[in-house]
Amino acid sequence: MQVANDARLKIESKAVKVTPAPEPEPEPEPAVETTASVTATSTADGATPDYKSDGSIGAQAISIAMQYIGIAYAYGGSSPATGFDCSGLIKYVYAQLGVELPHSSSSMVATGYQVSSPIPGDIVWTQGHVSLYAGDGMVVEAANYGSPVRYTEQWQDYAVYIRPY
Repeated sequence: MQVANDARLKIESKAVKVTPAPEPEPEPEPAVETTASVTATSTADGATPDYKSDGSIGAQAISIAMQYIGIAYAYGGSSPATGFDCSGLIKYVYAQLGVELPHSSSSMVATGYQVSSPIPGDIVWTQGHVSLYAGDGMVVEAANYGSPVRYTEQWQDYAVYIRPY
């Protein structure tokens, strides 16, 4: 089939009016207890951990993170309202303490400095995952889809410990 050189196509359309959605309300910042004892609601094995903060920035980070035990895992999640992924949890917790971190486990290995013996609040880094060291071989983490934020035994082998402050 061939179209004539002088063929014309007439198109009629009406203007479409688009109304943008309203801006979402900003999420309120949670209140943070920095030196008080925080009791989490559950652990991976059903126990109830008690965590006493000594007031250091790392201990404050663990106290804050313990408040979010049970929050759903969400890939790319970075707030209690939407859920957390592993790096989103750590970024959010440290932001409450004025420490700016990237939202990427691979980028977190280059923040702060590496230490050989972790203390509470240090980032436990392995390829593709981060958690917060809580002391006594325990971590707080957003592990993966289907697992909410939890307080559990450190399971990562060959971890690198990062002190981000």
